[in-house]
Amino acid sequence: MISTLPTRRGIGFKPTASWAGAAALTLGFLFGSSAALAAAPPANTVIGNQASATYSDSAGTTQLATSNLVQTTVQQVGSFTLDSVNQVTTTIVNTKVGAAGSIVYAPHTLTNTGNGTDTFTLTVDADADKFSKVEVYADANGDGVPDGTTPLCTAAAAGVCSVPAQSVAGNNGVFRFVVAYTIPGTASGAGAFETATITATPGTTALYTAPNTSAADKDQVTLTTDAAFNVTKSIGIPSVAGPGNGAWPTATSGGPRSTAACATSWSAGLASSATCQYTVYTLTFNNTGGAPGRFAMSDALPSGMTYVAGSAVWSSAPGTALGDGVGGDPAGIDFQVSGNTLNTVVAALGQNVTQTVSFVVLVNSNAAIGTSTTTNVAKFEPANVPLTITAAAIGTPGSSTNPSAYTVVASYSIAVGTNPSTAATAVDTTPGTPNATAADLTTRPSVVAGGSVKFAQSVFNAGTGTDTVNLTVAAGTFPAGTTFVLFAADGVTPLLDTTGDGVPDTGPIAAGGSVNIVVQANVPSATAVGAGPFAATVTGRSAGDATKIDATLDRVTIVVGSLVDLTNTAAGTGTGSVAGGDLGPGPSPLPTTTNATAAGTGTVFALFVKNNDSVNNTYSLAASQSTSFPGTLPTGWTVKFVASGGTCASAAITSVAVNAGAQGDVAACVTPPATQSPVTAQKVYFQVQSTAVASTGVIVSDTKTDAVTVTAALVSSATLTPNNSGQLAPGGTVVYPHTLTNTGNQSCGAYTLTATVPAADASLGWTTAIYLDVNGDGQIDANDTLVTGPQAGPLAVGASQKLLVRVFAPGGASAGATDTTTVTATFSGPASCGAPSATDISTVITGQIRVLKTQAADVACDGTADGAFAAAPLSLKPGQCIVYKVVATNEGTSPVTNIAINDAVPAYTLLSATQPTAATQCTSTGVSGTALVYAQTATAVSCGSASNSVAPSGTATLTFAVKINQ
Repeated sequence: MISTLPTRRGIGFKPTASWAGAAALTLGFLFGSSAALAAAPPANTVIGNQASATYSDSAGTTQLATSNLVQTTVQQVGSFTLDSVNQVTTTIVNTKVGAAGSIVYAPHTLTNTGNGTDTFTLTVDADADKFSKVEVYADANGDGVPDGTTPLCTAAAAGVCSVPAQSVAGNNGVFRFVVAYTIPGTASGAGAFETATITATPGTTALYTAPNTSAADKDQVTLTTDAAFNVTKSIGIPSVAGPGNGAWPTATSGGPRSTAACATSWSAGLASSATCQYTVYTLTFNNTGGAPGRFAMSDALPSGMTYVAGSAVWSSAPGTALGDGVGGDPAGIDFQVSGNTLNTVVAALGQNVTQTVSFVVLVNSNAAIGTSTTTNVAKFEPANVPLTITAAAIGTPGSSTNPSAYTVVASYSIAVGTNPSTAATAVDTTPGTPNATAADLTTRPSVVAGGSVKFAQSVFNAGTGTDTVNLTVAAGTFPAGTTFVLFAADGVTPLLDTTGDGVPDTGPIAAGGSVNIVVQANVPSATAVGAGPFAATVTGRSAGDATKIDATLDRVTIVVGSLVDLTNTAAGTGTGSVAGGDLGPGPSPLPTTTNATAAGTGTVFALFVKNNDSVNNTYSLAASQSTSFPGTLPTGWTVKFVASGGTCASAAITSVAVNAGAQGDVAACVTPPATQSPVTAQKVYFQVQSTAVASTGVIVSDTKTDAVTVTAALVSSATLTPNNSGQLAPGGTVVYPHTLTNTGNQSCGAYTLTATVPAADASLGWTTAIYLDVNGDGQIDANDTLVTGPQAGPLAVGASQKLLVRVFAPGGASAGATDTTTVTATFSGPASCGAPSATDISTVITGQIRVLKTQAADVACDGTADGAFAAAPLSLKPGQCIVYKVVATNEGTSPVTNIAINDAVPAYTLLSATQPTAATQCTSTGVSGTALVYAQTATAVSCGSASNSVAPSGTATLTFAVKINQ
């Protein structure tokens, strides 16, 4: 399993390095070579950020505390273009020539360059009202002709053609259309006839800033009694045979680009492949004028395409290749190619005659993702040209075709390997199966039973576009009960889910870039000394293309290194080797305790560990489906050991320390998979084993038998999250945030909120209170409502209620004492809404660090917060800044040492060029020893020092600013 560190959770582990070494780790394993991603995130993207702090408590144990999660929602900003303009202009973008009684078509493209969907209205207004009719048609494929016969609007001579609002997706979504102008049959003369103004106006005007609140350009129509030519350009299979009467390659208007050197000369059977991408263009030209004429056009291909030599065919000579050089053309056409420019002159294009020239292009390997280097517009003369115009001397034609785009889509490819490695050396030969080579295998020499080991990895984006990589860990041969945690490159900041699919991920990685991560394996303390090697598989999966996976192997070589009784109750039951007894050496043949639970839901067993020896000892915890240890649980089953009174959501532990002659107690959460069929009394064996020799000079252990009965999985339509862990001093308080959410498809009725402590804790003076978090800032303040009775409801489908639970510890509470508060929402109906619950585990310590993260807007990006800092969500636009403040406070009664705050730059942002003043970036109160210092890289910041001491109520504060990509 992969565990996620909850807010304010403290995790003890053996000190391994000074702050300086930790800082080197922090700054050396950051998101290394990933290129800056400056594209504006889509509207409503949520930017989440969570900080952490490390310190040593009064017992010398290194602790890791994580802050609350703060979030900023990206606002929608509007911008758009009509053809090439983003404001009202008189620019003529189409010049068309027609005869009296003819219809000419002018193509246009509206592009939504904002970061969210909006609607746009379009109007076409003839300046002098000379057309007999104006119509607008959709042109989804961009070939310059109407998609059908039903117009979006029609206007008579003096009217304005108004297109109803059209929805256009953001981030360069397009709406293509053509305007059809009908020249009256009574029109006479020649020369300039009429112009028309095309205007686009967005629907949500508040999103836009002047002058981009409206855009306009013009079409010009010229009347002629001579030839009148029009040209459209499209991608598709031509209606005539290819060169040598061969078949054309498949013609697509979008796909990947080429990835290798490919043929650029025609040959029979030319076709796209996995590495070479071709498509086919057709230029369609006709004469709607009053007489035949000499026609000329020139097509300069964009930089993302290469003309395939010898592939051009004229419709009047099907199957015959046009000559790319001087001569070699069929009679009636002059065709020449110079570089990537194709020039065509047709000697006589008859009245009402339509012809085509088709040819093949290669989509180059350097073509940009999208259409910026693969959008083609040809030029042509709309009227008869003189004999001096030839393919070799075509001049500069004055009219343009419609833009015809090939959309280059990103190809996705990832690699996951050791750090350091490269994408080429880390990629799997068989996707998802590690190569076990030096670049795809990370080996650590040893791990202590009950301890943890970290593996530094690199994740590469070997595709052609920005991608995010989801990460999972399969335990492989690691002992049952091993848990895995994914960290950012600093090894202390948990990886978050930036895509909203529920899986931790890397955040966006630019094409060709990489990020570094750290995988931590927490090995159960029951693992036998000398056992190994163990291996786990870390798998990355592309968020852009879920079929693209890659994996790497993490391996640890060896585990380096009773008078004890394990029971379900303090007093024990019967005899450990008889029936269902557990008192004395076990295991018993029958279970002592059988718990029933639904498939996919954990159940908790109480475990008491009695040290009958004369020396203190620490005991590892393990579970198995047989009496053999190390062992495994049934397929898909998991076990997690937690502190006494804990729940399945509590922080995992792997061992318990018990003084000589004393008894300790823990709990074990056993979870069958959601797919588990009902089963009765599946045996589960628990074992404790001393981590040091007993007074007899040997390792001692005890095993007991319990069982789980699995019933059908329960389905609830309401949830209460999250489960929390926190720390507080004797006589102190801690506040836990929760969210009650209706996840079903029907409304939930009235409900009662309770926060209950165990009876034993209540008798000692532990108390609780529940508040409605009115402003959602995660802190109790004057506006929040104390819960004193039932809530009227209803809780609508998808609705949520934020809650705050305050837990108070009695002044006489001893260090190490824990309390598990169960928070429950009990609905009056319907029954499916149930009574969802969550748990808050509070531990009394004398040296306690609480980490609080707040944020404030900095719209001007001047490094100064625009208002008060708060944990409440923000809503900002791309290009605006967020100032974060992380405060670590010693809320205990004893000093702590070596404090260091670590934070990472969240996805969709960069460190702001203007940071808060140096005097405010890393500050402290009540801190002695080496002064705290601020450090940063492109992707992380920290505030700490190599040797310091934080007095009770002392603080360390880290302040920094990030800018939302634009």
